[in-house]
Amino acid sequence: MRRRAETAREIELRWPTGLGIALAMASGRVLAYRRGVPRPVVAPPRWNTGGQAATVTKTAVDAASVARWLTGQLPTGRYHGLVIGSPHGAGLHLAAALGVPWLPASFELATPDVAVRDQSVGSTTADNTAAAEAGERGAQAILAANPDVAVRQIYDPVWRGWSASSAAYAVVRWQRLPGAYKDWIAERLRPGAPIIVTRDVGRWLTVAGPDGYAFQLGSRASGLAPDDYLDNRDAAVLGERPADSDGERSVDRGLVEDLRRFAAAHGHPVRQVLYRHPDVLSGAVADLYREWLRAGSRTGNRLVVECGRLIDPWHVVRAGLVPYWCEHPLRSAVRAASWWLAGSEPFTAVDVLPEPPGVTLPTTAPLAEWEALAGFATRHALVDPRCARAYPTGAVPAHHATQILRAQPPDLPYLPFLDAESALSSLAGRGQTDGLLIL
Repeated sequence: MRRRAETAREIELRWPTGLGIALAMASGRVLAYRRGVPRPVVAPPRWNTGGQAATVTKTAVDAASVARWLTGQLPTGRYHGLVIGSPHGAGLHLAAALGVPWLPASFELATPDVAVRDQSVGSTTADNTAAAEAGERGAQAILAANPDVAVRQIYDPVWRGWSASSAAYAVVRWQRLPGAYKDWIAERLRPGAPIIVTRDVGRWLTVAGPDGYAFQLGSRASGLAPDDYLDNRDAAVLGERPADSDGERSVDRGLVEDLRRFAAAHGHPVRQVLYRHPDVLSGAVADLYREWLRAGSRTGNRLVVECGRLIDPWHVVRAGLVPYWCEHPLRSAVRAASWWLAGSEPFTAVDVLPEPPGVTLPTTAPLAEWEALAGFATRHALVDPRCARAYPTGAVPAHHATQILRAQPPDLPYLPFLDAESALSSLAGRGQTDGLLIL
């Protein structure tokens, strides 16, 4: 019985997690509510340990099954576009304004064996070695079973956030467009419908391993720079000095080129939105929403600041809110949002949903800074009380954003969806901001 429970736990841990999975599920919900149709699958299935139902083995995950599950989140019917790319809340809000699905270009897998090893090793150097070795072992199994992916092992001993039991996780990135995505594009997109690729082009230091594998020490979730995680011992431990590379949120270039070829063959134009830092896209999409609302004779004066998984695009659209999304609860994120608010026409209402990080770091934004952010409002300023009570070391479930935002009054009738070309032109016009490029 104990072994059966352990095996079930291993399977559950190896089912994909992370921001991209959460956003894909939210995309399915907003489309279902907006179309007034039943919602498809909204939670990862619980695989058993025997028979053909299990898509996950003890050593690897089937990336093709993950892609089928992701497209299975989307309601039936045909669509006039698609947004695909790096996991980013504003990318999801862009898709919601266009009335099209959002799909991730990668997914995460927990690596629980590293977490156990962390607890028994004292020195930082030894921890890094254990993480690199365990990550490479897991990556080899994934790569052997999935020839169309690359694996980035992330080990962040400072902060992991949602998976507090583990300081390590693997990012599995598709190098070619998965078959389920191709089938969906061919069958569900209307003729000539555009495909928008949102790409995080941030950088980090990595150590390349066997073909398709790389090891990354640290992540921007902590608010630290790549060099902050390294010392002279790490070069010897990791085998070589880490080299500059794309970040863990990036989209594989091979996937982009494969998507271009497939889309061209089916008559779909491909456009790209590139950003160097998540805050840049957040501000641009928030401006786009305000413009969209005002073009529909709405005030566009009610702002909601979301953070991490505390996001609900359906209730943002339903209530006629302007959304600004912070990737992590960091001082730098709050500072960027403050600068954006300072340069914007004042909002009458600002509601803030700060996701507690679970730990306190010098880079973590204190609650007072979130309160100062809400203070930009001219009438109604509120940091959500439950988030405030849990901040910074507690936890708030992701569905709390839904519970709070559903209380906002509806702003009816719903606005017609934005045209993709007009939306991209508007974003390009705001591309004067350093770090945003529309191709």
